[in-house]
Amino acid sequence: MATSASPAAAGAPIAIVTGGNSGIGLETVRGLARAGRRVILAGRDRAACERVAADLGGGDPARVAAWPLDLASLASVRAFAARARAELPRLDVLVCNAGVWPRERRLTADGFELTFGVNHLGHFVLARELEPLLRASAPARIVIVSSGLHARGRMAWDDLMHARGRFAATDVYAQSKLANLLHGFALARRLAGTGVTVNALHPGVVRTNLARELPELLMTMAGPFLRTPARGAETSLHLALAPEVATVTGRYFDDRKVKKPSALAMDRGSQERLWTISEQLTAPSSGRGR
Repeated sequence: MATSASPAAAGAPIAIVTGGNSGIGLETVRGLARAGRRVILAGRDRAACERVAADLGGGDPARVAAWPLDLASLASVRAFAARARAELPRLDVLVCNAGVWPRERRLTADGFELTFGVNHLGHFVLARELEPLLRASAPARIVIVSSGLHARGRMAWDDLMHARGRFAATDVYAQSKLANLLHGFALARRLAGTGVTVNALHPGVVRTNLARELPELLMTMAGPFLRTPARGAETSLHLALAPEVATVTGRYFDDRKVKKPSALAMDRGSQERLWTISEQLTAPSSGRGR
């Protein structure tokens, strides 16, 4: 259980962490709470989130509170953001941490392929919906958890939802992690000069529930090389808290250091193309998530 002093309910910096009930997200919530941040733990499993919030916050919702958020439902994303805008006096840090890696093709509530829908589109809408609060709270930070697998990713522009042909889970996941970087760099450009920074990161290869659907033999073989969730959360916490990166934006980090991402991730045309497509797919006028 967390032991640091409770932050004052009023005036304490506030952070939101998606997928904060397990793995890297849980350790990110733990680190933020220890640093005196008030943390909103956002997740789909209400009971699990409430247990973690009670443990890390010592039962004090002014320290750690659990709010329901299902990134596979745009209606849930918009309801969460509306609550944040109505109830939170400020928002200093948004950590887009949650992710899925299914072995078989499944769909979100809005009809998107699940990996792309959760890992990219859900966070795309969440960041857009929370942008007014972040701007009003500046200086503020957006932290996007991507992966080194983005370098393997290719945007299947003619079939982003992988509706045709064989479903290759790792390739689909890699595309979603590339999308995280394309989104982050495009968002950083749009927020330049506002005091809101946007950075992405590779957490390392971490033993978490993310790969729970992958073959057991593969996970067993990789076991000795996997980082702990606490180790995996170090760069997320660095980007969320460290004074030396307070004004750094539009960068990709690995082991708390700036690293050059793939050439595709840096392609401005691809960044803007994905932004436009994401706007079109998630627009309220499309009928999704209203």
